[in-house]
Amino acid sequence: MAFWDGLLQWLGYGSEEDDRERDNGGKAWETPVVSPIPAAQNRAKVVSLPTARQSLRLVVARPQSFDQAAGLAEHLKNYRPLIVNVEAMPVDEARRIVDFLSGATYALGGMVRRVTSGIFLFTPSNIDLSGDLEEHMGGSINWLEAAGRK
Repeated sequence: MAFWDGLLQWLGYGSEEDDRERDNGGKAWETPVVSPIPAAQNRAKVVSLPTARQSLRLVVARPQSFDQAAGLAEHLKNYRPLIVNVEAMPVDEARRIVDFLSGATYALGGMVRRVTSGIFLFTPSNIDLSGDLEEHMGGSINWLEAAGRK
């Protein structure tokens, strides 16, 4: 019978209990009890989502240098909309601040709207804007005109 048992085993028709008896000298092994392993602690950062009951705080800023851009982006991270006035800044520095805040706003799922040539509205993802400010205020920004260097 060993020939047939071997042939059946080779073809995949042998039983697992036969394998256990054969490997353990004729004594059947008991199936081990498997206990669940506790899940690893999730170390994800918990972020509270803003609710409709929270009061909306609008931050109005007139930065003096690019060094203030990171601090302004923190307001966006805390779900506070920003109105930024860069009219009094040099054009190159104003462009850098607007580019930086635009990138931060995009990364956070928010929106950017130009109010005037030097005033911008940056909104986080929890704020929905309706209407088109550009349609009411004019076309795209001409940085040379905004700086008076036409």
